[in-house]
Amino acid sequence: MIAKLNLLPWREERRRQHRQRFTALLAGVAGMVAFGLWLASGFLGQQQQIQHERNSQLSNEIRLLEQQLSLLPEMDRQRDALSQRLAVITDIQKGRNHITRLMSLLPSVVPQGVYLKSLVMTGSHTKVEGVGDSNGRLATLLSNAESSEWLSQVNMHSIVLEKGEQEREKTQFKASFVLRTPQEALLAIKQGKKELPGD
Repeated sequence: MIAKLNLLPWREERRRQHRQRFTALLAGVAGMVAFGLWLASGFLGQQQQIQHERNSQLSNEIRLLEQQLSLLPEMDRQRDALSQRLAVITDIQKGRNHITRLMSLLPSVVPQGVYLKSLVMTGSHTKVEGVGDSNGRLATLLSNAESSEWLSQVNMHSIVLEKGEQEREKTQFKASFVLRTPQEALLAIKQGKKELPGD
C-alpha cells in the first residue's frame, strides 16, 4: 500500500502555484510598465505641446523684430536728415553770434574820426572799407584791432589819400580781420592777448 503512495500531485500543485504567481507577477510588471509608459507618453506629449507653444511665441517675436528691423533704413534716413537740419541750424546760430559779437566789438575798435562805409562778413572772415580823418586815426584803428582778444589776422590792404569836401584830406582804407571763436579768444587772453599760432 505504501508502494502505491504518489507524491507527484503535490509537486504538480506546487508547480501550478509557482506558475500562477509568476504569471500574476509578470502581469503586474507588464501593467506597471504599461502604466509607466502611459505616464511618460503623457508627460512627453505635454512637454511637446509646451515646446510648440514656445516655438510659436518665438516665431511671432521674430516676425515682429523683422518688421521693426525693416524700419531701420527709413529711420536712418530720417536721422541723417535731422542731423543735416541741426547742422544748418547750428551754422546759422554760430553766424548770428558772430554778427552780434562783431557789432558789439566795433565801437571799441573803431576810434573817433574813422568811418566805415562797408562791412562784408564771410564766416568769421571780415572785410571793411572806410575813411579816416588822418593816418594817425587809422594807426589807432589797427592798434585797437590787434590788441583785441576777439580779432586775429588783422591786415591793412590799402590806404589812399584823397581830397574831400572843402579841401580837407581824407584817407580811404581797406582792411580785413578774422573774428575768433570764444575758445580762441580765451586762449588769447591766457597768452596775454598775443596772436595765436598761425595768425
